[in-house]
Amino acid sequence: MNETEKEVAIAELKKEIGSIKHRLDDVEKIVDAVHGLAQQMGEQTIEIRHMNEIIKNLNEDVAKLKEKPAARWESLVGTVIGAIGGAAAALFLK
Repeated sequence: MNETEKEVAIAELKKEIGSIKHRLDDVEKIVDAVHGLAQQMGEQTIEIRHMNEIIKNLNEDVAKLKEKPAARWESLVGTVIGAIGGAAAALFLK
């Protein structure tokens, strides 16, 4: 290999190295973006777990609220039946 061929080979290698450096810079940007997305996903997962707990608590509260009118209605019916029974007993015992 003569000097000219060596210089051409070195120039081609320098050009290839420059191209590889450019591609590596692009890959580093992509890796940084993926890393950022992974961190965001982790944070969102924590938020979703917290939201699920809140929803679970809300569902329990709603279920309790649904039970209250039924309990009141049963109490009212019991009171009315007791009043009717008391009135009937009062009339019967007179």
